[in-house]
Amino acid sequence: MIAQFLESAKKGEPVYISTVYAAFQNLEKSWTLHCLLLPLEGKEPKYFPIKIPEFGASEATDQFVKEYVWAELYNILSSLGGRRMDIYIDDTCSELLSFVEDLKDVFNISLKRKDRQGYGRAINVIDRMLETLAPEEKGFRFTVSSLADFPELNTVPVNVKQDISIYSTVIENLANKIMCGVDVGGTDIKIVLVKDGHVHCYKEYDWFPASFTESQQLVNPICLIVRLMRAVVSLEALSSSAEKNRLNVMMGKALHISASEELMSSFCSQVETLCDGNLTEIDSLGMCFPDVVVKNKIVGGEVYKTRGIRNNPAIDYESDFKVLTDLNDRIAELLKKNGSVRIINDGPMASFTAAVEIAASDTPQMIEKGVFAHTLGTELGTGWVDERGAIPDIPLEVYNFIIDLGSYPEREYDPDDLRSVNNFNTGIPGTLQKYTSQSGIFRLAMKYFPEERPDLFAELKELGFVVESIVDGSTQFHVPTEPEDMRKPFLEHMMSLPEREDDEVNAKIWKEMGKFLAITWLETKKVLNPDADSRVIFGRLVKRKKCFDLMVEGAWSIKKDIVFEIADSTLANTKLMKELEADPHFTVAQFAQAIGAVYFANR
Repeated sequence: MIAQFLESAKKGEPVYISTVYAAFQNLEKSWTLHCLLLPLEGKEPKYFPIKIPEFGASEATDQFVKEYVWAELYNILSSLGGRRMDIYIDDTCSELLSFVEDLKDVFNISLKRKDRQGYGRAINVIDRMLETLAPEEKGFRFTVSSLADFPELNTVPVNVKQDISIYSTVIENLANKIMCGVDVGGTDIKIVLVKDGHVHCYKEYDWFPASFTESQQLVNPICLIVRLMRAVVSLEALSSSAEKNRLNVMMGKALHISASEELMSSFCSQVETLCDGNLTEIDSLGMCFPDVVVKNKIVGGEVYKTRGIRNNPAIDYESDFKVLTDLNDRIAELLKKNGSVRIINDGPMASFTAAVEIAASDTPQMIEKGVFAHTLGTELGTGWVDERGAIPDIPLEVYNFIIDLGSYPEREYDPDDLRSVNNFNTGIPGTLQKYTSQSGIFRLAMKYFPEERPDLFAELKELGFVVESIVDGSTQFHVPTEPEDMRKPFLEHMMSLPEREDDEVNAKIWKEMGKFLAITWLETKKVLNPDADSRVIFGRLVKRKKCFDLMVEGAWSIKKDIVFEIADSTLANTKLMKELEADPHFTVAQFAQAIGAVYFANR
């Protein structure tokens, strides 16, 4: 069985972790790691039995089994975090005991944060969360005990019923308020300004945060855009004058997507001078940020957006990262006194946004089991509003899930090479970051176009989407980000091809994306076990129906009854979302998260 997995992996085929898990359940001779995870909050442990073949068949098969266990544990920790994991085994088996005791080294438990690599990056995130949620803990750890000491577990299910009124209240009492909703992504920032219960204006700003070398470079553009919104409402409150008319023209330029930071800053300064301290104040702001967020503080620090900062040898990363952690305090300085700033991860914001819109629909009962959502864009975001209506304080870094234990040839490429399956941040192969995201689409194009559609591969290079270079004597392919960031145009091009070409190769790319989403469904069900079975999908990758339909077709080839609900105009039920739907320039797919952030700020 494992020999077949290895053969597929050597051919460059994926070996899904869900397939391996199912195969290992039927083993006649096996070992089991009985894992109890003590959660970040609460006292009831979560039980994860991991069944594996006995070691000894060959070095290659033993290594495959070890990587499978590491992947299972990594997925659990990346999504749930925890204070510690207690592992109970048959300790009379020396090989198994040695393997489990080595986990502390595999996950770099004893190393300092700056020295942790690979699987250890998940421990960094957990330890930063513990500093906020459980400062009395000294850090995450594994313990190993005899199976004879395995405790009795509480198996009585907890029945809870959700009060969906929590979603209806956030859309009320917007009159006489000025609010902002911000959606921070990997390629752009989107902000919406809401005044007196109506959408007042939108702003989109392109950036490339992975190139930054200090946290201040992340903080400054976000604060500048909030300052821009304050300037907009302040200018409009002034009496008519020639100076106001001049600045109105400048405001239109500052709100354009191509506006430079210099132009936006100059506009803000001129309005602030004209107002002479009598600025119109923003009441509250909601924001989704693509990192782990606890109690409005950004605490993860291991995402692609902070890679350049993390790798900067001239700074102490932990100290510098505190600048980003305190982003909520910086923004609060731009709001009215005692104005509220509420920040969560972009995934939970997606699920919250969906829950609010469903609650306002003709079928509000659909959210009685909670809402589980994904955002498909620069990376995969994941959000969960559970059956109680709560957003759990867990990492939920599902984009880090290892779903593929195969694809060996694609492991040989550098993470920055378009063909690589290795994670940008950790170097770990097979994570969702390179499967269910724009990087996944780019990778599949590089996998199939050169041989099966060389004309389309040539077109990618002619359009400047793919650049070939020699790095350390090896050929690499990448998407240029300077002088122009080509990631968005490249993705838009790939999204247009299924209709333009109507061929099997392009259809295959999007069907495979659907297969990866189906594996994601299986893994999140196994690890998190949400009551909600459907998945609401947000993001740029589902803007085109043809692409979404192909993804659904691919997903059904893995699991026939899987349900994906696209977050498009059909999700527009609240007043603000309907105003977005009616806008001639912006779409629900683009700004739904920002609208949701306004409602989140109104909680």
